[in-house]
Order: sequence, then structure tokens, then C-alpha cells
Amino acid sequence: MTTDNIAEVFSENLLTERHASQATREIYSREIACFFSYLSKRNLDYLTIDTAGIKEYLIFNSNERKLGPATNSRVITAVRLFYDFLNREGIRKDDPTELIGKVRKPRTVPVTVSAKGVDDFLNAIDTSDAIGLRDRALFELIYSCGLRVSECCGIKMTDYYNRERRITVTGKGDKQRMVPVGDYAAEALDRYISCARNELLGKKKSRYMFISMQGRAVTRQEVWVRLKYYAQLSGLELKVHTLRHSFATQLLKNGADLRSVQEFLGHSDIRTTEIYTHVNTDDLLNAFRKFHPDGKK
Repeated sequence: MTTDNIAEVFSENLLTERHASQATREIYSREIACFFSYLSKRNLDYLTIDTAGIKEYLIFNSNERKLGPATNSRVITAVRLFYDFLNREGIRKDDPTELIGKVRKPRTVPVTVSAKGVDDFLNAIDTSDAIGLRDRALFELIYSCGLRVSECCGIKMTDYYNRERRITVTGKGDKQRMVPVGDYAAEALDRYISCARNELLGKKKSRYMFISMQGRAVTRQEVWVRLKYYAQLSGLELKVHTLRHSFATQLLKNGADLRSVQEFLGHSDIRTTEIYTHVNTDDLLNAFRKFHPDGKK
């Protein structure tokens, strides 16, 4: 079986056996393609490479590809899943990744923006045309509901209950959650649906909520381009998850309990949600340093 064929079967296995999302499949498939390229240039074979060879690959990623700990951890996960797949399929009996330790990812504090910053970002969107109405609704919804970009792109028309102001969100592992939609987001959504969506569709049909200029569902890449554009207009530095992080941080600042925020965000492990408490701790520390006599020493 060629590397192209085995990579394709591996990708399908991620879907059927592990129920991985399309985004996860793309990421892991891309990493396995890089792994195969590395092996090919050194006349190595994925069927015979040993643990030492895997370690050399990880060193190559750090030194040549300049990958940080977080990305290298993703590489290890992809390669480990690949060899687990080979074991289960009987293609290879041993696992060269078995003795490879996990890369400890640094616990970074999420990048957030203030409520005023979010307003500045949203107000930078020109809603005089269909694209602007779509973008305003899309980013209002991401902030109002704390959505991942991939979740927002995957929302279908049947997921939105406008009377109840609720929306069904499909997250990682195809897990669904129902989240409330804020008044501003609901207003922007209703305006987009009634005034812009059909214009973007033209003669095409789509079950997805947010439509591109080509009449199909918007992609994560398209959302990233639009976010970067509006961030520049508003003088802000935003990343893809900044609005989601800001949503969670604002909830905690205003008294929401951690378990509720976990449910909103669709985190399977509350330890993932706990990172947002560090943002509030930093705010308290900054306030102490600024206003308390002892903090100025």
C-alpha cells in the first residue's frame, strides 16, 4: 500500500473510529504527510522506522521546522495515532512511538479583549451590504455564544430557534450543546437572514447559516481573513479564538460559575476552562499594583 493510500485510509479511520471532526482530520493528515515527506527524503520507511528514528524526526521538527512545544505535541499525537491505527489494522505489530514521552505544553493565558474592544471591532463592520450583514451576524454570534470558528461555520439553518433565542452547536467529537443567543446577536442574525442570506445564495441552496460570496458555506480560513481585516480597521490585535476567550472571561468577571462556563464553551474537562481564572487573577494583580500602596513598592 502506497503512502498516499495508507494516509487516506488513516484519515477515514479518524472519522469512523474516533469520530474526529473535519478540522482535526485535516490537521493530523497534514502532519502525517509531513512525516512521510521527511521519511522519503531520507530513504526511510514508516513500516520499519524505530523509536530512535521517531525521536530524530521530533528533533528535526524543533530545529528545522522551528515548531514550539504545543505544535510538536500535536505532531507526536498525530504520529502516535497513526501507529496505533497500523497496530489495530495488523499492518505493523510493534509501536515505535510507545516509548516517546509527551511534550509538556506551556500553560498560556488566553488572549482577550475588553468589552469596549469587542464593540470597536464589531462597529468596524460595514453593514451596508450583504457581506457586512453576514460578518456582523457571524462575529456577534461567536462572541455572544463563545463559539469556536469551526462551530460557527458548521451551524445550519435548522440549528437556530429564533423565537426561543437559542442555537444548537455541534462541537468537538460531534457533541451537541444548546446555548442562548444574546439580543444583539439575535438581532444581527435575523437581519442577515431576512436581508442578505438569499442574496449571497443566488440560485444555489445550502443548509448552512453563513454563506460565502460563492454561495456555499463559509470556511474557517475565510472567517480568519475577515477577522484580520476588521481587527486592522479597529486597531486591535485579535486571534481566531480571541472573541471566544473574551466571552468566557466576561462571564467569569460578572459572576458566572466555572461549571456554567464549561457548559457554554463545550469543554469536556473543566481543567480546560480553569485557564480563564488566570486572566481574572492577572486583572486583580494589576489592580493591586496600580491602586494599593504596597503594590507600588
